[in-house]
Amino acid sequence: MPRYFFHLSFGQRTVPDEEGVELLNRTAARDEALAVVRDLANPEHRGNPRRWASWFLDVADETGGFFRTPIGHPALELVTPETDTRRFDQPAAIAPLSHFQTAELVREMAARREMTVQLLKDNKQLRRELASLHLASKGIRILTHRLISLARAAGGR
Repeated sequence: MPRYFFHLSFGQRTVPDEEGVELLNRTAARDEALAVVRDLANPEHRGNPRRWASWFLDVADETGGFFRTPIGHPALELVTPETDTRRFDQPAAIAPLSHFQTAELVREMAARREMTVQLLKDNKQLRRELASLHLASKGIRILTHRLISLARAAGGR
């Protein structure tokens, strides 16, 4: 299985992922990168999302970088193939993530994805139950109005 590397960058500084993670293909690596970015930028999980402004997550394989996405918003630079002149093998200005830290981050992302899937299933079930209760409530309201009308008609005789 191919190994993919998830490098963090800020301006000319790069925090390289020296261990990488084995994934099925580039699509799986891109999906993993997007999941990591969603989590890092989520204020409920990581505090202030502005602290990630201008940070990017770069994904590379053995042939080099192939995907780059901003982590925080707003991204303070526009990245195109013509303007991206950085190289992943530049010396890091920040200490690299250890294998343990990278593996732990990937495990945490997987656990959160599983939790999200379960929460979405629970949400769907609760919405079905709520819709059913809403319909039952409407039926009860209609019957109540009919009973009140019948009671008024019977009382007026």
